[in-house]
Amino acid sequence: MDRPSRVLQSNLYESDSRSAPSCHSACGIVGFVFGKARDAARCSELALALLLFVVLLTAPDLPLVDLPQHALQLANWLRIDAGDPRARAELMLNFRTPYLLAYPVLRVLCELTSVLTALKLVFWASIVLQAVTLRRLCERLGHDPRLGNFGFPLGVGYAFCFGFVAFCAALPLVYLAFELAFTHREAPSRRSGAWLALVLALLLIAHGVALGFWVLVCAPVLATGGGKLWQRVWPIAAPPLLAAVWLMPGRSSTRLGGDLWEPSLVRFVELPAQLVGIGAVDASSTVVGSLLLACVAAHLGAPRRWVLVLPVLTCLIGYAAFPVLFRGAGPLHPRFSSFLVPALLMACAPRRVREPKLRLLLGAAPPLLAFAVLVVFWSRLPAFQEETRGFHEIAAELPPGVSLRPIVFDRASLAFPGTPAHLHVPAYYSLEKGGDPGYSFAMYVISVVRFRPGVRVKMGGGAEWAPEWFDAEREAADYDYFLVKSATDRSAQLFPGPRPTATLERHAGDWWAYRRVRELRTHE
Repeated sequence: MDRPSRVLQSNLYESDSRSAPSCHSACGIVGFVFGKARDAARCSELALALLLFVVLLTAPDLPLVDLPQHALQLANWLRIDAGDPRARAELMLNFRTPYLLAYPVLRVLCELTSVLTALKLVFWASIVLQAVTLRRLCERLGHDPRLGNFGFPLGVGYAFCFGFVAFCAALPLVYLAFELAFTHREAPSRRSGAWLALVLALLLIAHGVALGFWVLVCAPVLATGGGKLWQRVWPIAAPPLLAAVWLMPGRSSTRLGGDLWEPSLVRFVELPAQLVGIGAVDASSTVVGSLLLACVAAHLGAPRRWVLVLPVLTCLIGYAAFPVLFRGAGPLHPRFSSFLVPALLMACAPRRVREPKLRLLLGAAPPLLAFAVLVVFWSRLPAFQEETRGFHEIAAELPPGVSLRPIVFDRASLAFPGTPAHLHVPAYYSLEKGGDPGYSFAMYVISVVRFRPGVRVKMGGGAEWAPEWFDAEREAADYDYFLVKSATDRSAQLFPGPRPTATLERHAGDWWAYRRVRELRTHE
C-alpha cells in the first residue's frame, strides 16, 4: 500500500517554513511568505478568487462562445415561470438531462440578480472550487498544496473559453472524485465508498460526458489496492442506477448527429494551450500552458504504481484518438486536457527538493503564473468590449419582439485570438427584448429549456457555423431582421437581385442590420 500522503506532506512541506529564512537576504521576505506551503496556498487562493471576481463581474461582455445562448436559456425559463404565452406554447422544461446541475443554481441566482450576472457568478464559483479541490487533491497526494493555485489558469482553459457552463461546473466534482477514488482504493470502507458514489452521481447530474471521461480515466485505479475488488468498485454502480430511474424515461440518450473520427498526434500541439486557453492560435496560451506543465513536472518524483499511471496514459490516448464529434456532440477530445494535471499528480509521488532557492521558485510559480493569466485575460477585455459595441448600438435601436436571423461571418475575436466569441452574440437581443432568436439551444432535446415537440426549428444544428448556407429566397420570409457580423457590407451576396428581400437599415462597426422588405409575405 502507498505510504500515507499526509506523512509525506508533513515531511516535504512543513520543513519549508524552517528552511526559508535561511535563504539569501534578498529573498528572505518572499521566502517566508511562500515557505509555509499550506498557509501560502490558502492566502494566494483567496487573493486569486477576489481578482477573478473583479475580472468577471466588471466586464459587460465576456468572450465565452456559448454564454449568450445559456443566457437565453435562462431568460426563457424565467418567461415560462412568468406565464409568457408564447414561451409556454413553444418551450418546456427538461429535467431529465445529464447537463442539469448548474441550471437550478442559476435559476435561484436569477431571483437575486440579472441573468448574465448569475452566469458570471456560477463560472466564478466553478473556477474557485476547481482550485480548492485541486489543492485538496494535492494535500491528499502529498504534493505541494500551492499547486492548487493552478486551478485558476486551468479553470479559464478550453471549456471556459467556449462557455461550457455545465462542464465547468462539473470539474470541481471531477477533481473531488480523483481524491475520493485515491482514498477509497487504499482502504475501502462503506463511508469512503458512499462519498465516492455520491460525488459520481452528482457528476452524472452535472455533466454526463465529464462522468464518462472520469470513468475512462480514473476508474482503472480501483483495480488494485486494499480490500476486495468489489469493495473498491461498487461506487461506480451509483451513476448507472441513477440513470436507469432518472434518464432512461426521458430522451437524453437521443443521438444528435453522426460521429467524426479524425485521430491525430498533431493534436498534441494544441494541448498546452488548451489547458489554459482556447488553443495554439493564441501563442501566449501555448507559452503559459507549457510553463504550467513544466512546473507540475518539476514537482513530480518517481511513479507510485503502474495502475496509477494509467489515468495519464488514458488522458493522452483520449486526447489524440477520441472523435471530434461523438453522437453529434463536440468538440469533445480537448476536454481530456482538464483531466491531465490531476492524473499526473496521482501518478507520481512528490519530488524531494532540497535546494532552498529552487524550492522557493517552485512554490512561488503557481500563484504567480495564475496571477499573470488572470491579468492578461483582464487586460484583453476592454478591446473585446469595443468589438461588441457595434452590436449593442444596433440592438438598442431595434424594436422589441422581432424575429432575428443571425449571420455571423467574422466570428473570431481579435482581442482573444482563436476564440469564435461572436458566434452567439446576436442571442443577446432576444435575451433583452424577446422575439425569435433564429438559432437557439432549445432545439436540442438534451437542453434544460427545449422546444416542445412539433415546434419548427428554423436554424438547424450547424447553421450557426455556416453563414454561407443562408438562402434569402428560402429563409427571408421567416424573419423581420438579419443581423450580420462582417468586416464588409454583404448586401449583394446575401440579398441579390433587382428586388432584394431585405435592405440595410443600420450599421455600426462590423455589425450590419438588414430589414426584410415589408411586402414579402410570412409563413405566419
